[in-house]
Amino acid sequence: MDGGECVKVPNFTVWFIIAIFFIGTIAIFVYEHFRFSPFALQVDFEVAKEYIFDRHVNCYNPDFRNNFRLQQVSFKNRLTPYEFALEILKVLSQLKDDTTRIEVPVRKIDKVLPIRCKYISGEVIVVESLCEIPQGSKILSINGKPVEQVLEKYSKLYPNLSSFEAKYSFVDKQLPYYLKIIDANSLHVVYQGPESQAQRSTYINGIDDFPTKKKIIDVQKFDNSFFVKINSFKISSKEDMAYISEQFERIAYESTSTLQVVFDLRYASDGDETIPTAVLSYLIDKPTDLYPKLYVRYKDRLIPKSQIPVNPSERKINGDVYFLVDETCFYRPHKVILGFVSQYSLGTIVSSSDSFKIPGEFYIDEFWKILPSTRSYIVFPTGKVILEKIPDVSVKEGIDLDYGSIINSKIYEKYLKECVEKINHFKNSM
Repeated sequence: MDGGECVKVPNFTVWFIIAIFFIGTIAIFVYEHFRFSPFALQVDFEVAKEYIFDRHVNCYNPDFRNNFRLQQVSFKNRLTPYEFALEILKVLSQLKDDTTRIEVPVRKIDKVLPIRCKYISGEVIVVESLCEIPQGSKILSINGKPVEQVLEKYSKLYPNLSSFEAKYSFVDKQLPYYLKIIDANSLHVVYQGPESQAQRSTYINGIDDFPTKKKIIDVQKFDNSFFVKINSFKISSKEDMAYISEQFERIAYESTSTLQVVFDLRYASDGDETIPTAVLSYLIDKPTDLYPKLYVRYKDRLIPKSQIPVNPSERKINGDVYFLVDETCFYRPHKVILGFVSQYSLGTIVSSSDSFKIPGEFYIDEFWKILPSTRSYIVFPTGKVILEKIPDVSVKEGIDLDYGSIINSKIYEKYLKECVEKINHFKNSM
């Protein structure tokens, strides 16, 4: 070279870093392509069956267990985790429990919709909103598809629930993450505003989080009645638990033999047994098992499982206790409360419909295991509760909720006063 200059050749370290980066990029591409391939989906399906075969409480019967293991699904195309869940629903539904499903994990970076909805009287109603869609609106279509068509498809993510229960659960739990389900950044929504016949159209974008303004429970007192509406069974903070304890202590302190306490369990969001245990501790006099009979699987049979009993609170709620229910009361916390109350005759269960029934058994102890390819979870129960006494449900017309009462606090307060009068009349007629 002129001037004695020489070309510098990159040393080994530079070439090694470039090679690692190149190989890593190819590996990620191959992995992402492979993990949703028909072969990878078949692997996940077989793994899910093996977990269920080994651990599901209903697979204690060898004949049922072996027949389940022989079930097959043929995958011909690449599928998303949600599509994979829908593809194997017929196999999972054979387990006939209220739990087994494929659950796709929600990450912190996943966007959520700026609305929260409930499935009320066969319609999707906005109960909370952080966008231009007002509270009380009916969602008519999403991305050009009628909302009922969306529900019909994705409610099958809950293959072991009834049609209504599956749709209600999807709206309550999965609809907030619909952007993730369809891999989109925004939705085109057609809705009908409250007290309006006009249809409106808008685009809504995802947001990082949805801070709810509702208290976990609402407590109101009318004359000789406490009315407790449970909005959610999910405890998300120490403040929630402290507020619940404070309110229950207040009720127990002020309650008398002539006072009645009404727990409204309708439209409460799902959660665990924390709130049911808190409620029941104020109704009992001595330590009592939460479940009348709890069974787990041991090889080819079911065996009783010992329990840590619920301890009574220092103060007890006096007076008559009522639990208002309807078809939305099918989550596990509902069943825990209603089964316990019925077993030990601790209150009166009141419904607006004679079609509401509480099953004689339900499932607990959810087992979660991640699947290797789709990275979704297979969820199924390892425990079964059998009620010794099927709960009696008293039917009282006129206590059913409309969506206006659920959304508007003033309408709900007016409803409460009318409801208390009807319960008093119902009490006197018994």
